[in-house]
Amino acid sequence: MADLEVYKNLSPEKVERCMGVMQSGTQMIKLKRGAKGLVRLFYLDEHRTCLRWRPSRKNEKAKILIDSIYKVTEGRQSEIFYRQAEGSFDPSCCFTIYHGNHMESLDLITSNPEEARTWITGLKYLMAGISDEDSLAKRQRTHDQYPF
Repeated sequence: MADLEVYKNLSPEKVERCMGVMQSGTQMIKLKRGAKGLVRLFYLDEHRTCLRWRPSRKNEKAKILIDSIYKVTEGRQSEIFYRQAEGSFDPSCCFTIYHGNHMESLDLITSNPEEARTWITGLKYLMAGISDEDSLAKRQRTHDQYPF
């Protein structure tokens, strides 16, 4: 997580721009094993704690908690990208989110490199905040105080 340190020090303007774009939502192609890509609207929820998408048959399960993300990689580095025909997507528009207990991957393709950059930067910024021990402790105390 040392490489996330850099993201803690982003300018407030850059952070807010990324968060604004992410919360407004971006249409991206979600690649799946053995299937053609699905166009979905991906967005960051209002609390900035999870990534969601629609439409989805999974409804409430169509989300990834930010604190379950292990890493975000740029380009066509995942197994699913390797299986796709070479050159079918611009690598600067591709990124993968690894998450969950089984290191699942969410492979996404944006319509332009700037959108990919914004999402990668924003997700890594959020991950850096979560990896901060003070932030984790604070979130745990808040969670303990307000039972759901």
